[in-house]
Order: sequence, then structure tokens, then C-alpha cells
Amino acid sequence: MDTEPGGRGGAYRLPCGNSPQDFDDLAGQLEQCGKFLMYCLGKRRGQEKILRILWEQGEISQRELQELLGIQPGSMSEIAAKLESKGLIARGRAETDRRKILLSLTEEGRAWLSRQNEDSVRKRRAELFSALTDQEQQMMRTLLEKLRVDWEQRFERRDDPAAETPKRKEKHI
Repeated sequence: MDTEPGGRGGAYRLPCGNSPQDFDDLAGQLEQCGKFLMYCLGKRRGQEKILRILWEQGEISQRELQELLGIQPGSMSEIAAKLESKGLIARGRAETDRRKILLSLTEEGRAWLSRQNEDSVRKRRAELFSALTDQEQQMMRTLLEKLRVDWEQRFERRDDPAAETPKRKEKHI
């Protein structure tokens, strides 16, 4: 079997000693950790990021925000609708181009952001990884970065040429 898709065999070669079940277990464990991480840190981390961008930039088009975040238009629309229903943002149409949707932070959204305590979030993040030694945490960083780089290169949404692969943003809000 080949190590790259589309090669002679069209399949990945499994490293010696690893069965498909081993990879299923590993992917399942990674998925469970991701779900737990999202639960502990708040499922709305992306929503908070959007609110912070609106706080910093003021009114911005939904498309500009979607491009800044590197997410799909449908996802952006869904998130914006949720934030609007909670009263955290306002959506409106641009006067010059009625097709353009503009997003802005409401007073309630500003108040919500003001209540977020960065120290509390940092403490929760540290607690999540407290079972690991410093060396294990560094090893985990290295392995996760290796996977991220490989996955970005390998799985660039080849099945959908119109879709763009979201790129990792270096700027953290």
C-alpha cells in the first residue's frame, strides 16, 4: 500500500503494528478530549472571539468577519443568528449595498464581554493540563503541531475545489 492517497494502491500504509482499530481508538480519544475541552472552556469560545473582534473594530461586514475567522459562510450565518438572538450583536444591511450584512456589538454584548475574566479562563486551562508534567505538556504541543501541519497539507478539502481550507490564525484574541 502507498503512504499517500491517490498513489498506486490509493490507500495509506499502516505503520508496523498498528491496526485500523488502533487508529479508531486514537481518533476517538482525541475527539473525547476535544469535547471535554470545549465543555470546560465554554463552547462559545468562537462566539467570544467574534464579540471581541466587534468590540475592537466596531461595525464590520459579516463576510469580512467570516474571512478573518477562516470559517464557512453558513457557519458564520448560524453563529451570527445565535448571537443576535441572545441580544449580543445587531445585524443590519448596508445603506450603499443592501446585499451586505453588517454586524455590530450591542450594549448587552459589551456588558457580557466586560464580565469575562481572563484570569479565570487561564486558571481553567492550566487545570485541564495539570495531570501532565512540563515535559509531557511540551511533547503534547509538539505532537499536536505535527498533526496540525500534516493535516493542513494532506487534507486541503480536495473533494471540494471551491472550498478554501481555513488557515490557522497566529493572532489570538
